Amino acid sequence: MEKVAIEGCYTYDTDLLKKLLSSMFQEIDFFPIKNARVLIKPNLLTSRTPEQAVTTHPIIIKAIAELLKDYSCSISVGDSPGFGSTNKVLISSGIMEIIKQLGLNIANFNNNIIKKINGISPYREFLFGDDPDQYDFVINVPKLKTHGMMGMTLGVKNTFGFIHSLEKAKWHLRAGQNRSLFASMLIDIHTIAHPHLTVLDGIVGMDGDGPSSGRPRKLGVLGVSKNAFALDDYIEKLTHLPFPTPINQLAFKHGMIPDYKVAGNNIPSIGEFLLPRSMDTDWSIPRFAKKLLKNVFTKKPKVRGNICKGCGICSKVCPAEALTVSDNKPCFDYSKCIRCYCCQEMCPEGAIKT
Repeated sequence: MEKVAIEGCYTYDTDLLKKLLSSMFQEIDFFPIKNARVLIKPNLLTSRTPEQAVTTHPIIIKAIAELLKDYSCSISVGDSPGFGSTNKVLISSGIMEIIKQLGLNIANFNNNIIKKINGISPYREFLFGDDPDQYDFVINVPKLKTHGMMGMTLGVKNTFGFIHSLEKAKWHLRAGQNRSLFASMLIDIHTIAHPHLTVLDGIVGMDGDGPSSGRPRKLGVLGVSKNAFALDDYIEKLTHLPFPTPINQLAFKHGMIPDYKVAGNNIPSIGEFLLPRSMDTDWSIPRFAKKLLKNVFTKKPKVRGNICKGCGICSKVCPAEALTVSDNKPCFDYSKCIRCYCCQEMCPEGAIKT
């Protein structure tokens, strides 16, 4: 039976986190080996500060890395951001400072590695920016956040960061508005990445219009498991979602959520956890009606003109090329828009709503 360890924690204190994580690692039977090659893969969605709760907090990375250095591990830290270079996002997130302090390596995720799988999606090849198989341990460190298309981004969704940055838009375009298809691709990518450990940073998470424009919330959740499906399933229960997310629904259908037991102290109670507005009208609609009425029922991204600064990032990241910028203002072509909400995710001003 798999194990999920959850602890209530409300502060980013290195010594406290090391003490908690060390105990949690033992609880789930995770034991590092000496001189191991380790990849720590945080959520580096885009350039934001730790206080904005968009990226994994740097003190979580520091605590994990210091525990591993006790075993003389060679540690790399990296991800493939949705926009911007790995180095740029590492700097703004505060993680670069930790890398320099501890003498860690940077994994830029700019390689071209073809990974093959016969999984649950109709696709058999994925282009990765880094090869998880070159490490003895891959430690997946997601941020507990909501997500406009997938409902939540947790352990399984976080491994989408293995996909080469230039390929992310292509996968969004292939999935279109089909949340289940996109979820199946995410599950296959996670299966390939196969992290040995997932450490969830939910001390301060995000609800509402995540993963970048939502409400930072002190949730007090620190989670650890060797199985991200189990950890994600428990977090969805802890946040009292009214329905399973597309990833969890599909994972359950394919028997990928194992039996698991939960251990922990002071597990927080999370109330009034807000999902993105893009989810409000989509979930209870019958499948045949969704197909016929998708343009009516699926929330469209819109620009809040008083906030937009005309940077044009939304246009650059749009997979469907449904955005143009005219007179420093984004204009949507909704006949092309696939409702992936990449524009909302990457907007540095939070100027796009649904």
